[in-house]
Amino acid sequence: MKRRNFMTKGAAAALGIGLTGCSAIRSKNIKLWKEIAPYTHRPGGTMPVGEIGKTGIKVSKFGFGSHIPYERGDTWSYNKVREHMIREAYDLGIRVFDVYDIEQEFQQYEPFGRQIAPFKNDVVISISFKNYDGRTPEQELERDLRLFGRDYIDLARVQQPADNPIWEKLFSWKEKGYVRAVGAHVHNWEHFETVFNKVPVDYMLFPYNFYHNKVWLESKKVDFVSLPAMLRGKGIGVLTMKAFAGDYLVKPFIDIARSFNYEPEVNFNQAALRYVINSDVKPDTTLTGMYNLYHVYENLSAYYHPEMSNEERSLLDDIKRVAQYSAKACLPDHYKWLEDWAETPAENQNFI
Repeated sequence: MKRRNFMTKGAAAALGIGLTGCSAIRSKNIKLWKEIAPYTHRPGGTMPVGEIGKTGIKVSKFGFGSHIPYERGDTWSYNKVREHMIREAYDLGIRVFDVYDIEQEFQQYEPFGRQIAPFKNDVVISISFKNYDGRTPEQELERDLRLFGRDYIDLARVQQPADNPIWEKLFSWKEKGYVRAVGAHVHNWEHFETVFNKVPVDYMLFPYNFYHNKVWLESKKVDFVSLPAMLRGKGIGVLTMKAFAGDYLVKPFIDIARSFNYEPEVNFNQAALRYVINSDVKPDTTLTGMYNLYHVYENLSAYYHPEMSNEERSLLDDIKRVAQYSAKACLPDHYKWLEDWAETPAENQNFI
């Protein structure tokens, strides 16, 4: 391993390199093709498969997430890129696709339906259910099914308290076969508490990564593995998101990684995914956004070759030590809750 030993001074220098450019994540020149990265080989291997809780729904352990870049260029060229990415992902073993209709003011359902058309009955479609544009829930469901060219949606989730009438509708649709599994996405203990033991959800989706790996439970911070244990004890599926610490931190974290003198094959994205793969959480599937074709190839390689090296562990430890002081500054107000899932410096036993 070739990396410089760094102490507090070195970490501070890396902090200056990695986190002063938080605004760079909203670059207005994001390209959506492979020329922005070194050549990445199309990987080969076998994608591991899991089951969503006790639903019987089989999914690839890695899923194609909803998010798209902030600056995407014209709609037509973006859709062509996205279509190629989705079809390559399918060909390489990804079988679960998560999609919002409106993401960054860009409608996804209609193009997504066309993009998956050749294999629409061979994949698991996951959505965060919302009745957009003033439609009733029933009108939205009818529209979604029509755009996807399907008779049912596999995974439909909401973030609502137990007394919200949408739950009754979702479970009614499940009984009728329009939805296969009903879930919730949670971001903190308050979200979890409004649903757990109150709504018979089939699965939960929550953030988990090398940096945001803790959660507030009751009034005490405990190891994050306790939440998956609670879910599995009820037969509830365990899905994770934000494997790279989220859209606003991934670019600063990559910049920090580059500031350390690691060998080129020590890749931040692959290290972050292998952290999740090898954790005690053992998610049924992990959803993450991919913006370019090389992201598909790069990320899939982590699942084809899941063993994590000592160099990768050291890289993530280095990033965590640097980021834990100032990462919050990179997050907009509506995402600052993520820091409740991060270890404080005093809690980080590897802190120098």
